[in-house]
Amino acid sequence: MATIIKPDSPLYPSGAAVRQVAYQLAEMDSQADDYLQSVRNEAMRIVQQARSEAEAVRREAQEAGRAAAEAAVEEILDKKVSQQMATLLPAMQKAVAQVNDSRHDWLRHWEETGLQLALAIAERIVRSELSRRPEISVEWLREALQLSAGAGEITIRLNPQDEGTLSRHVDQLAAIFAPNASTHVVPDPNVSLGGCRLETRFGAIDQTIETQIARIAEELS
Repeated sequence: MATIIKPDSPLYPSGAAVRQVAYQLAEMDSQADDYLQSVRNEAMRIVQQARSEAEAVRREAQEAGRAAAEAAVEEILDKKVSQQMATLLPAMQKAVAQVNDSRHDWLRHWEETGLQLALAIAERIVRSELSRRPEISVEWLREALQLSAGAGEITIRLNPQDEGTLSRHVDQLAAIFAPNASTHVVPDPNVSLGGCRLETRFGAIDQTIETQIARIAEELS
């Protein structure tokens, strides 16, 4: 026998019940969407954070790599400069020593040259003065006789051109400074004008211009 289900039967839901079920389904869908969105947001946050951390790590690696590279380059440069300086330093020291030696040689050369020039000028001045002031020659003769006063015999060598002018002073000076000596005047062309050379048994006293200039040069050198 067939069963007839009436509209108000519990087996057939009413309109209110249907609406309740529909509302619940809609709420479940909304919650599901919210959950999915939160999952998506969390996933995006995780991805973004991972990217940020990866970028930070990459930058740190680059900085570390750059610092290491710069340190390596600096070390290489230091070694190369040290090697070059080790080779160059002896050459520089040798060059400095050569410059100093050259400088000293140059100074010695100019000192000698300057001294010779000064002496040559002095000799010319003395010769010029002798021509104007013959008393200078008399003074040199006096000094020589005074130094040889203890000798018994004195030979006085004069330039032949000075013999006539200086011979007359010999006796006067000898009587004062070498009264016990026997004096002899000998003309000698090897004695320069204005000068004289006295010879005794003790040695010679050279009052020529050349010898006096040479003594000055020896004292200055």
